[in-house]
Amino acid sequence: MLRELLHSSLSEASRKLYSRAWVVFTEFYQRYQNVQVTLPVSAACVALFISFLCAKGLAPATINSYLSAIAYVHKIQGHYDPTKSFLIEKLLVAVGRRSQADIRLRISRPLLYELVRALAHTSTSAYQRSLYGSMFMIAFYGFFRLGELACKRKTQSHVVVQFDQVTFLKQTHRVTAVKIVITRFKHNTCNRPFTILIESEPSEPFCPVQILIDYIKQRGYNHGPLFSLPSGDAVSINQFNTELRRALIFCGLDCSRYKSHSFRIGAACYAAEKGFSDAQIRGLGRWSSDAFKIYIRPPSLKAN
Repeated sequence: MLRELLHSSLSEASRKLYSRAWVVFTEFYQRYQNVQVTLPVSAACVALFISFLCAKGLAPATINSYLSAIAYVHKIQGHYDPTKSFLIEKLLVAVGRRSQADIRLRISRPLLYELVRALAHTSTSAYQRSLYGSMFMIAFYGFFRLGELACKRKTQSHVVVQFDQVTFLKQTHRVTAVKIVITRFKHNTCNRPFTILIESEPSEPFCPVQILIDYIKQRGYNHGPLFSLPSGDAVSINQFNTELRRALIFCGLDCSRYKSHSFRIGAACYAAEKGFSDAQIRGLGRWSSDAFKIYIRPPSLKAN
C-alpha cells in the first residue's frame, strides 16, 4: 500500500525511508495483532509500536522517522494522524528524555581556522589541502549537512552540490559573496530551490569566499560535483571524514566528539551569538522545526 501512496511529492530519500519504516510497522502489526494493517490505526497501537522500537534500542530520531511514515500514510488517505495524539506526543517526550545526550561538540570559528591550518600538516597534496579546506569553510558558513557536499557512493554524485549551482557576486569589481542554489536537501519534498548566500570575510584569517575561489582555480570550471577529486569524482563521505579526523587529531581534539555535523552545530551557535532570531536560524539551516535549539551551546574543548 505504501508504495502506491509514495508519489512524486516525496524525495527519493524520503520514499526509501518511509518504505523501510512501513515494512517494520506492518511486520510489527501483523505479529501483535494477527491481522493485516487497516487504516486508521489507533494511538494505542502506535504507542505499542514506539515501545517496541525503544526495546530494540532505536534512537529517538529514528523512531520519529518511523512515525513520519505512519503519519504520511494516514494523511494521504484523509485519515486523522494518530501520531499527533496527546498520548503519542507525551510518550515521545519521555523517549527523548531517556535518550543519550548528543555529545557532539561545536566547531567554532577559531577551531575552524585551526582545522584548515592543520591540513598543511596532514596532507601532502596541494589540491587536497585546497579541496578540504574549502569544504570545511563552506560546510560551516553554509550550514551544510555532509550529505549535501559529499556522497555515499559514486552513483550518487548528482545529489550533491554541483559546480553549476555556484555563482560569485561582485560589487565594484570585487567578489563580495558566493550564492549556492540547492534543491536536494532534507525536508525539501517539493524540490524547491533554496539559496545559500555566504558573504566575504576579508578581515578573518580565512575568507570562505576566497578559499572557495582558490579551490575552483585548481579544480577547473568543468560541470559536475562542486567538491571533486582530480579525477572528477565527487568526494565521498568516507574520504571527507578521514581528512577531518586527521585534522582533528593534529589539533589534539577528541574525534569521538567532533564529527562532520559539528560544522552545522557550530554554524547554529555562531548565528545565535550574532543575535539571529530562531526563525532566521531555522531558515539558514533549512530546519523544518526548532530541533536546532539542542545545538545552541557554549564553546568547549578549544584547539591548542
